[in-house]
Amino acid sequence: MTTISEQTPSQRPSFMIDAWDFSQHPAQPIHQDFHGRQNSWFHFQRDIADLEQWLIAAGIPEPLIDAVIAEDTRPRYERVGEGYLLILRTVNLAEGAEPEDMLSLRVLFYGGNIFSFRKRPIKSVGIVQKRLEERQGPESLHDFLVMLIEEMNNRIEEFIDVIEEEMEALEDDDEGTTSSRQVQLTKLHRRMLRLTRFLRPQLTAIERMAADGSKWFDAELIQWLQNERDSTHRILESLDMLLEQVWMLREHLQQQVAEKMNRNTYWLSMIAGIFLPISFLTGLFGINIGGMPGVDDGNAFWIFVYVLLGIAIVEFLLLRRLRFW
Repeated sequence: MTTISEQTPSQRPSFMIDAWDFSQHPAQPIHQDFHGRQNSWFHFQRDIADLEQWLIAAGIPEPLIDAVIAEDTRPRYERVGEGYLLILRTVNLAEGAEPEDMLSLRVLFYGGNIFSFRKRPIKSVGIVQKRLEERQGPESLHDFLVMLIEEMNNRIEEFIDVIEEEMEALEDDDEGTTSSRQVQLTKLHRRMLRLTRFLRPQLTAIERMAADGSKWFDAELIQWLQNERDSTHRILESLDMLLEQVWMLREHLQQQVAEKMNRNTYWLSMIAGIFLPISFLTGLFGINIGGMPGVDDGNAFWIFVYVLLGIAIVEFLLLRRLRFW
């Protein structure tokens, strides 16, 4: 689907994905005169070289530019003069991608505008863009930001639901081999650890923003932001619970393996115990020296076999009576 803001791309820089003016309602797409605006949102592709010069021309300090185009960042919130820097992570829902390889979105509120930066497409941003195009989007610049956080949390919650379903299926899988279940469990464990790695600092960032937001947000927006903080907290609680389930199931599978090994070792010991005296006698009677009893008796071999069989039966009954199994 072609967005409204893509209908006249000729005057927009290659690194600018979208731009909207929130000074009127509903918000209107911006196609020209990008500098010197207020109350607008600009969305950028952060890995295009010309972006840095455009941001300098827009009056953004170089330390902030370095922060928003840096390669490896963790979620955080930081006051910046009369604005703020918010770095968020969300699941990667691109086709063929691993959702736990979380995508970074950098949001800078500076000079009365919001600037957001991405490297790869983010579904949550696309959802908010579509609402803007349909004239059902956020009413203000900071409405836009909180709605974006909400959509990012929604996508993460959807992925958590998928993980929970996979975990339940793994727990109920009585037909799968222990080794295959352990492989799947390790994969799930790795996914959850990757999510937790970024969501814990993200919760802290949203908490700090909610506590610091009275300068920019009205009471209703602060309440909305606090709700999203609570949603992030619930997501982390769900992940913690799932991690506990992983450890419990892993211990259960390890116990199954240990019990199987112990059982096999036990039966091997029983078999060895039964055949030990028999092996001794066969070895003793197998020596080729004079004086061995039964050498001249044609029935000696069968008598010896019956004696060995009798010894085996006696050993079996004795072990059974002593409750070795």
